Amino acid sequence: MYRSVNRHTSLHIITSITITMDIPADIIEHMNAGAFESLCEHLRARSDLVQNMTLMTISGFCRNCLAKWMVLEARKLSKQLCSDDKLTDRYIQEGEKCLDIANTLNNWGYEDAAKIVYGCTYAEWKKRHQSKATEEQLRLYNESKNLHATHDATLLKCDDNEYKRQTELSQAILTRLKAGAFESLCEHLRARSDLVPNMELMTISGFCRNCLAKWLVAEARHISNQIVSNEVVNLYLSENQRNIVDTLDSFGYDEAAQLVYGCTYPEWKKRHMKKATDEQLERYNASKSLHATHNKELLATRSQKVNYQHETATTKPSQAAAAQICVPNQQNSLLSDVCCQEVDAIAPSAAETKPLSGHKVLRPPTGSTKLTIGILTVSDRAAANAYESGDLSGPMVESTIRRIIDSFNASFKDQDLVVNNFVKDIVPDEKAQIEEMLLRWSGEASRQEDSSNVCNLIFTTGGTGFSPRDVTPEATISILDRECRGLMSWASIELTSKQPLATLSRAAAGVCGKTIIINLPGNPAGAAQVAELLFPIILHAIED
Repeated sequence: MYRSVNRHTSLHIITSITITMDIPADIIEHMNAGAFESLCEHLRARSDLVQNMTLMTISGFCRNCLAKWMVLEARKLSKQLCSDDKLTDRYIQEGEKCLDIANTLNNWGYEDAAKIVYGCTYAEWKKRHQSKATEEQLRLYNESKNLHATHDATLLKCDDNEYKRQTELSQAILTRLKAGAFESLCEHLRARSDLVPNMELMTISGFCRNCLAKWLVAEARHISNQIVSNEVVNLYLSENQRNIVDTLDSFGYDEAAQLVYGCTYPEWKKRHMKKATDEQLERYNASKSLHATHNKELLATRSQKVNYQHETATTKPSQAAAAQICVPNQQNSLLSDVCCQEVDAIAPSAAETKPLSGHKVLRPPTGSTKLTIGILTVSDRAAANAYESGDLSGPMVESTIRRIIDSFNASFKDQDLVVNNFVKDIVPDEKAQIEEMLLRWSGEASRQEDSSNVCNLIFTTGGTGFSPRDVTPEATISILDRECRGLMSWASIELTSKQPLATLSRAAAGVCGKTIIINLPGNPAGAAQVAELLFPIILHAIED
């Protein structure tokens, strides 16, 4: 694997058509970490539908394994840190002591990792989402134990239960831990190539090995955009930026599949894939609501059309040049026989920071910004618990915001975005109940009892269409002190080029007291898309 490669070593990927890709090891690390985050986000959005026991039974791993692999990577890095000067230079920040970081890594445990995987503590997730197993599920689980991942219990233990943490782990170290966990997952699946078919994995979890490869490609595009953008600090290399951008833009599914499968996908398919039975196909087709979706345009390789003749070797490509880079090259085998649904009108991956029209993304305000964010799902059916999957739009918005914040904090060293609390609730499509909740979270209710839930920003999801029961915009406007019509008009224009139905949204936005309120659509993908577009801008309004 590639965790031991230093940052100046290139990873050489030789495909069946003899293409050599040179990608620095630190960028591979960020790609792996980004794919790991996409997987965790996928599983968080399906917390009620994808139970840990079922995932363990079919694939031999579950969310807890992802957390444990992060802990094991922390122990590994702790051992290497103080004996490797290159690692010390890379991961120890100014003012930090190597021994303190090593101690923190040795006492960074399962509960710390579980918060990253689950988006909350494991105890909280278990209380909200875990269902009692049936006798049949327990039987199948016990019969599948030869598949199950094993973890060294001695390494998972913290060195000192009384240890008082002197410092938190940096984003660079957390990226390393996520990347290591992703590699461990790929190793786990490679060792079970004959026992864990992609179709079965897709059926019960909504993702498969091909999804892991596609998330790597999406992260490559994200990093390319970061290097090119004038507004984003270059975290990776100070030289040869054009070559890196070229390499990342030509990195496609075929190359990513080799990192996941350990060989080309056609080779793996020939060795390990078996013809699906009619029963397997029926279950697979019945599970399509679970399946991960990927932006086909984002996954396409990009041909280089930029003329750099007026730029020096050390100058970053201009924003205009960056816009010219995005020319898709369709000569890439993005699809496999069994994989994810391909859709054109879909929200971009959370890894993609460049909105659909190619406009410049605002960098966040400098300094420390602490937020309390409310997410109010407005839905008769969700309020009545009529969805088998539970509410998906609220969790999707939360995971999107968390992803953007993590990306900003990793990219900009002069700012620190922190969400102190996500306040979440579900109400039916009743105007009075929507108004009451918005006023309460804005701190404007007549009898405000709990000031801890007063939000800087509130997203509502649902109720923005033309049904007689769609009253979210009316409820929102009725309690606003000032409406901001331009914001939603701009969002509609930006999104219409990709999804014409965006023009049918009646969403409103504005200010109630000191709280900004924004209506999002009820569709989970659409809600994530609008939130991703508007959040970087809203941060500046909150700062004001």
